[in-house]
Amino acid sequence: MTDLPVKDVRIAVAMVIRDGNLLLLERRDANPMWDHKWEFPGGKIEEGEHPENAMRREVIEETGLEVIDAEFLGLHLHKWYLPDRILQVYLHCFRCGAGEGDIVREERGSYSHVWTKPQDALAFDLLEANADLIRKFL
Repeated sequence: MTDLPVKDVRIAVAMVIRDGNLLLLERRDANPMWDHKWEFPGGKIEEGEHPENAMRREVIEETGLEVIDAEFLGLHLHKWYLPDRILQVYLHCFRCGAGEGDIVREERGSYSHVWTKPQDALAFDLLEANADLIRKFL
């Protein structure tokens, strides 16, 4: 048992698929634990915000792409054990398509992006929670 404080975080993530390929972003983060890890577009759900609305907002902010045909896949709990606290993250996972157009990355949020076959996604250095989502939902 640990006496570390637990912080609950609600996150909406999008498995964006276009032409059979899955979108991954290379994360830019001050914490080396997460820096240069690959992940799905997504982010925190604001107070009172519906998870699907949060997912759509985050995809636009991070990629410039419009979400189409969103489907809720499920909720996944992941815990990160940090030196000073435990992050208990509730990931609201969606699968969706993307409107036409090129990726316009949010420079402060990611280094790069890639479209990859879903079966090849686990070869990337993914955030552990995102790897869990691939194994669970794809």
